[in-house]
Amino acid sequence: MNCFVVMAVRPVDEGKSRLAGTIDQNDRKNLNINMFRHVFDIVKKVVPAQNIVVISRSSALLDEARANGAHGELEIGHELNAALDQASKVAVERGATSLLTLSSDLPFLETADVNAMLEADGDVVIATDRVRIGTNALLIRRPFAMPFRYGGESLAAHCAAALEAGLNITVIERPGLARDIDTPDDLAELR
Repeated sequence: MNCFVVMAVRPVDEGKSRLAGTIDQNDRKNLNINMFRHVFDIVKKVVPAQNIVVISRSSALLDEARANGAHGELEIGHELNAALDQASKVAVERGATSLLTLSSDLPFLETADVNAMLEADGDVVIATDRVRIGTNALLIRRPFAMPFRYGGESLAAHCAAALEAGLNITVIERPGLARDIDTPDDLAELR
């Protein structure tokens, strides 16, 4: 299995807008870049850098990914699922036989979490968020066997898409994969 990790990352000045009432824009930028770097560094310990595709509209993030040996892909459009499709095509062209999409806002992520995704059974492995509604990581062992369904209630949407495609599913819950930063309460926990 030649697994590629795909990370779709918003420009750092756009991410975490729900925290605007809690921290100022400069602090949000720093939070976004630090979380991206943390996730990227963890992933590089598990898969070769050349097996990482970062897709973004931020030239600075793409330059940083490229400087660290990953492939940086300029995002066309502004929609997460379309960006993941675009990056997945690049990964497959580069030799990917499986794809792991990973959120870039996982400050508690550890190498064991990434390994747990890769070692879990199932055609599709989903790491849910702490409230079991969203998807923070998604492993698809056969690229394009099912569509990406990130957005509201994405855990249920991904499960439905996998079942419709005849794929078996494993859902895993791990603190490093579940604890993303979306709300002021999440930020308080991080601090």
